[in-house]
Amino acid sequence: MRTFKKLLPFLVGLIAFLCINSLLNFLFVPYQFTRVKIHKIETESFDDLILGSSHGSSAMDPDVISGHTGRSCFNAAAGGQFPCDNYYLLLDAMREHAPGRVILEYDPSYFVIRDGFNRNARYQLHEMAMSGVKARYFLDQFFPGDIRYVLMPWSLYSLEKSAMENNIRRKTSDIYRSYSVEPFIDSAQACGENGFVAIADESSGERSTPELFFSESNSRAVEENRKYFEKILQFLSESGIEAVVVMTPVPDSTRDKNEAFYLKAHEMMTELAGRYGAKYLDFVVPDEGDSFRGMSWDDELFSDGEGHMRVSTARSFSGLLGSLI
Repeated sequence: MRTFKKLLPFLVGLIAFLCINSLLNFLFVPYQFTRVKIHKIETESFDDLILGSSHGSSAMDPDVISGHTGRSCFNAAAGGQFPCDNYYLLLDAMREHAPGRVILEYDPSYFVIRDGFNRNARYQLHEMAMSGVKARYFLDQFFPGDIRYVLMPWSLYSLEKSAMENNIRRKTSDIYRSYSVEPFIDSAQACGENGFVAIADESSGERSTPELFFSESNSRAVEENRKYFEKILQFLSESGIEAVVVMTPVPDSTRDKNEAFYLKAHEMMTELAGRYGAKYLDFVVPDEGDSFRGMSWDDELFSDGEGHMRVSTARSFSGLLGSLI
């Protein structure tokens, strides 16, 4: 009894903190497309599951791919999604609904940068259902350094009154309760229920050509990202799930400026995919004999110099990809 009395103030304080924290999350954490994607992979099953970064989310239209394969497909790729995030996203999907095949988009530019302060990853963790996978993701990627932002995600967002009022309106509406994609559709891009992010043909971003390189300075980032990419391939191989690794096209000017980078990235993934029996389709540095070798990817087919496809390009590419897999 005495022990309980000693603990009572702590328990009351903890309950008060949890209640207030939940309220602040409700008021200030906005509704995001990631919530839709997490809900889909946790509650529905798909023959094909696409994982990757923003190149994958904007280049692969599941409906077009399904038209060629006859298989159900969902695109769970997202901007700012590093190999470690895709690894835990896959494990989360596997808890209830194992896909028959995983199409894994490979963007080597993610391999040469560290996963620093990634807001998207923190929101992904926030939206995951409570499970052992979520706990492992938290301990592996966020503990102890990011514990404040994980426990109090509201602190990452605007605390202005207008933002709060907008969140209240949205989260008390059928749009939020039904996981609608309506708020994520505008003149620049449209996020679909199949996970595809359609970038308008008229949209135009930064046209400068990025400079990419492997060096001693980013070797730790390369090793870390390669480790998680390999963990994905190893897990799929051991689970008997087919894996297809895809490097989506980039503008010709970006490829030409970074030829040495893409050649090394190609060699690295050829070895890695081969080790685990995964099919590897590289549309930047095709192998001899690939049917798409020699294809030109004009800069105007993309919304920016990094390689985010405009919607008409993405649907043509999705048709080509669907025919190959």
